[in-house]
Amino acid sequence: MNEVAMKKKQAVGAVSALEEFAGQGSEYVTAKDTKLPILKLIGANSPFTNPQDAKYNENAKVGDIYNEITGRLYKGSEGVLVVPCLYVNSYNEWADRGVSPGRPAKIHRDSSILEQTSRGDDGKDRLDNGNYVEDTGNHFVYLLDKNYKPVEQALITMKSTQKKKSKLWNSMIQSRRLEGKKGFFTPPSWATVYLLKSVQESNSKGTWPGWSITFDSFLNKPENQKTLELTKDFYQNAMDSDIFGKVEFDSNKSREQQDQEEKKEDVPF
Repeated sequence: MNEVAMKKKQAVGAVSALEEFAGQGSEYVTAKDTKLPILKLIGANSPFTNPQDAKYNENAKVGDIYNEITGRLYKGSEGVLVVPCLYVNSYNEWADRGVSPGRPAKIHRDSSILEQTSRGDDGKDRLDNGNYVEDTGNHFVYLLDKNYKPVEQALITMKSTQKKKSKLWNSMIQSRRLEGKKGFFTPPSWATVYLLKSVQESNSKGTWPGWSITFDSFLNKPENQKTLELTKDFYQNAMDSDIFGKVEFDSNKSREQQDQEEKKEDVPF
């Protein structure tokens, strides 16, 4: 056995020794004790592309995909493999007074909140309290590497110009079929893999990066079993917990700052 093979065998042995104690030290960690990052497209006003900003990344380009919490960067032209584990539509209420924290004032699940709004001069649906409401598609996903091994969990939000992409994605998920013992059926979304890339979009008001979504494969091969177990667990945990309570909105930014960043990331119709 050569030296490389020997080191690999030793590494596997070390992992096997740890497997016996899997999860120890986190027995009292609940959903409320963890945070779920948001996966976003880098727009023209992103701090990652601004040399004067502390978050500047010389490798980041407009259209790249990044994790707001870990700072992990993915090339938008290459895309990322994701498993859509759960979809939830929400109507997020935002304040834009410049001093509000960078998270929704309230997350509404019922569309009836829109009946309490009127269209403002800026085209936003405003409540009597001055806040505005955004119809938002929330896709809770598990990112995979090129070998279909799990990388990280994240949330992808789609609103405004990207809301139609959210609807398209949901339609793609529901149209998938596998043949079972009783005939064809729609597999659970947490057993499907999609490739998400970025594409340039534009209208009369400007250009911005948008999502491109294509079906990749099903997680129905024997070598995918462990990954499938994790994606199913993520789905189940999301269903059983206050999943929005785990989302790590950027509380270090005011809503005004986020609005400035998003002007070129997501130009409204």
